[in-house]
This record gives sequence, structure tokens and C-alpha cells, in this order.
Amino acid sequence: MIDPLSHVNWFAVMLASTAHFLLGGIWFAGLVGERYAAALGIADRPRQKLGPVFFVGPFVCGALTIATTAILIHALGITTYGDGLALGALVGLGYLVPMTVNIAINPLFPRPFYYALLNAPFFILASLLSCTILVALS
Repeated sequence: MIDPLSHVNWFAVMLASTAHFLLGGIWFAGLVGERYAAALGIADRPRQKLGPVFFVGPFVCGALTIATTAILIHALGITTYGDGLALGALVGLGYLVPMTVNIAINPLFPRPFYYALLNAPFFILASLLSCTILVALS
């Protein structure tokens, strides 16, 4: 298990993580902000001041996912953009979207499928973007 870690381009992981984080900011603050609050059932509440965990947490979680994807890229011998995008789509559609739906299906989410509908495209795009960066810098 140590060998694949030694082949990861950590600069590429950090660059992809930064791109993922910036896309998330554009997506959730700009594109779907009000709808996101409605999906969570908090649109009528005053906006809260965001602490460090709201920035550090998503960055770290994204970086862990991207590092894992970098390991898969090496283990699968992916060297072309087409194969990288196929992996990005597989990770997005096969892992990230179902996990988003699974998280949303609980009594605390008043509109779970609306929440998933707002999140799913972000995770698919972020996965495709990350895999493109990882393959480009491999």
C-alpha cells in the first residue's frame, strides 16, 4: 500500500484540491446558494457567519478524495485524458452522487432529493476537473 503513495504527484493533488475548493465556492455561494438553503429548510433563517470549519473541512475532504483518486489513476495505469475523464465520471456517478443522496435521506433534510439534485452536478464536475488535472500533471 505504501508504493502507490510514493507515486502520487502531491503538487497535482494540491492543485486539484484548490480547483475543487474554488469550484465549490462558486457553486454553493454563487450558483445555488439560495436554493441550497431552501433544500436544507433554512432559507428563512438569518445567514450565519461561517467559521474556519466551513472552509477547512470541505478542502480537507476534497483533498482526501482527490488523493485517493490519484492513487487509483496510478494503480489503473491511466495516462490519457479520456481514461481520466472516464474515471472522474465513475467516481462522481458511482461514489460521490450516491453518497450525497444517502446523506440527504434522513429526517433532518426536509427536501433530500432537491438537496441531492443541487449537489450531484457539483460532485460530478469536480471529479471530472480533478481527474483532468491529475492526468495532466502525471
